[in-house]
Amino acid sequence: MQRLSKLLLSIDGKGYKAYKDIEGSYQFEGFTVTVDHVQGDPFAAPSRVSVRMPMTQAGFPPQLWQPRDGNSIRKIALEDYLGRQVSRIIYKTIKGHRGGGNSGLIAIETGGQQILPRNAIVMHADY
Repeated sequence: MQRLSKLLLSIDGKGYKAYKDIEGSYQFEGFTVTVDHVQGDPFAAPSRVSVRMPMTQAGFPPQLWQPRDGNSIRKIALEDYLGRQVSRIIYKTIKGHRGGGNSGLIAIETGGQQILPRNAIVMHADY
């Protein structure tokens, strides 16, 4: 966490190109944040960040998400629910855009009303 904090302070106020330096993984207490892609300018494809938490830390009982008889509906439903909850928290916490174009926009893809397999939240036995 300190490494990311120092890096962010060192590039604060610099141009978009400097933010490419934050790509990589950062260990926090109980989870890892990976900056997978940093957008090159305010109108480029958005930056992507992923978070990985060990299943032992997440604490979801296996019966809530482990497929039974090849049917993964529990897993799909829990992933969908978690994605929608993250989206709701982002909406309540982050107010508006910060910057030009799509810069400063924070979001998670939740899709429509249908509960379908998505890749915004992915659960595995280990994480």
